[in-house]
Amino acid sequence: MDVRGGPSDQEVVARVLGGDREAFGLVIRRYETGLVRFATRMLGSRDAAADAVAESLMRAYRHLASCRDPSRLRTWLYRIVANRCKSYLARRHVGDVTLEEASPVADSTDNEASLERAEQLALAARALAQLSSEKREAFVLKHVEGLSYQEMAAVTGVRIPTLKMRVHRAREALLRALEDHA
Repeated sequence: MDVRGGPSDQEVVARVLGGDREAFGLVIRRYETGLVRFATRMLGSRDAAADAVAESLMRAYRHLASCRDPSRLRTWLYRIVANRCKSYLARRHVGDVTLEEASPVADSTDNEASLERAEQLALAARALAQLSSEKREAFVLKHVEGLSYQEMAAVTGVRIPTLKMRVHRAREALLRALEDHA
């Protein structure tokens, strides 16, 4: 039993590998929201993120037997999505990343503070899109998804000191962008 009240990831993986195709639905329900959030931040588009996550989940299902440690299923899934996002970004120029989701439309009933917050969020999203994919990935995994540096290393295949430096440089770049706009 898992803290979420259902079977553990190991139990779910064992059920799927044992022929219970429906059990993979538990994996999807458990992780899809976080994976889409991560991919949206990486790609700047909810549509592209949904496609990347769908492709990644299909790949995960087909290659589930290659997941060496089912207790770390979450990390394995993030790695698949991260690789899918990197492939997508490699085919596009960073400046071409759209952020249709990042510019919230202001409601006419919003007060000035809400409008300013929406502008700041849009600015932060644009600044995030301007980071290299490596820095953006590290920042989002750490500060949006809340992964530990050990989990981040497992997802990215990058050493922890390198990840710490990428997070630090991403944070500096974002702060600079926010300060420049102020």
